[in-house]
Amino acid sequence: MLEEIMVTGIGTINPIGGNVQELWEGLLTGKSGVKRVKSFDVSGHQNKNGCEIDTLREPVLFETGRTMGRATRIFMLALEEAVCDAGLSAEELARERTGLSIGTTMGEIEPLEAALMNKGKGVNGGPHAIAENVADTLKLSGPVWTITNACAAGNVAIARAMEELLANRADIMIVGGVDAFSWAAFTGFSSLRAMTPDLCRPFDIHRQGLILGEGAGVLLLERQEHLLRRGHRPRARLMGYGLSCDAHHITQPDPAARSAISSIESALKMAQLDKASIGYVSAHGTGTPANDRMEAKALKAVFGETTPQLPVSSIKGHIGHTLGAASAIEAVVCVKALETGILPPTLNLREQDPECDINVIANEPLCKPVEYILSNAYAFGGINSSIVIGKTKEN
Repeated sequence: MLEEIMVTGIGTINPIGGNVQELWEGLLTGKSGVKRVKSFDVSGHQNKNGCEIDTLREPVLFETGRTMGRATRIFMLALEEAVCDAGLSAEELARERTGLSIGTTMGEIEPLEAALMNKGKGVNGGPHAIAENVADTLKLSGPVWTITNACAAGNVAIARAMEELLANRADIMIVGGVDAFSWAAFTGFSSLRAMTPDLCRPFDIHRQGLILGEGAGVLLLERQEHLLRRGHRPRARLMGYGLSCDAHHITQPDPAARSAISSIESALKMAQLDKASIGYVSAHGTGTPANDRMEAKALKAVFGETTPQLPVSSIKGHIGHTLGAASAIEAVVCVKALETGILPPTLNLREQDPECDINVIANEPLCKPVEYILSNAYAFGGINSSIVIGKTKEN
């Protein structure tokens, strides 16, 4: 049996909440982060909406001695909440064998955008800059990873952190995903015609695509032995993960869902659970026709005759697609769902696509205590990821 890996702290900042509780309340009350983009001029784009964070305060727990880009600042705010939630301090993180695993799609993109627009170099940039900034600020001595598996990066970062703990290379892992709203991402998705002109409608027959968002989700993971020594109460258990790549197409998922099925089955196997144990699925649910149908097909293939009773939802109608942050924020939401016995709804779903014939929670939360949750994330290039999170024995 694998050593248990515990979730001991969670934090987030996103378009509908500056912390976990604000996000949770926003999900349950149908709050939407969609509004006209303010970060840059969108007059030349067909799609003019996005999910941006209105204001960013400065972190108070960590003293940074450097100028940081927007993505790093977003991550640090979510990290601050997660560290406090775990009952830790910056000094304790520096003393312990603490590692870091950050998933991102765009990284610290500001310098590239500044160069493209002839606005100068700006802050230290690149995918690696976020992890470097955080590790240097906290004086971390454990392994440091930057994961750039696009929209699956949050889940892949969680998997990487879990492996570091299981291999006893760290006692605590800071893990999460982050992306800032960017002109490069907006223009890229616009060129692919993947964005909707109005609202993101996961699994709806009238959906037209995704809405871009920004934010961060952070979890503090600890080996059970280490957590027992310091006497802090865990919030959830990280049970297992599954990763696969089908390389079907650079942007389109495999319509047969073969590798997505494999990632779900691998996660269940690592968690030592059968399919009947899963009480809820946090779907990737981007609101694009191909992705929603592929995920529905994967769930039906794995869960078979029990699929009609298995609740599924996507939070991207509320906060948009936050790219590398998406599955990390969704993992935070999964912890809240386990603790409260409430499952968040899929916003903007009016008429479900008959090709997505799964049990989607529409518009109103569902009260249903569950023991184990499956959370999926998929990415360009055929990357598939799934994690399983469970209740603690104390709960």
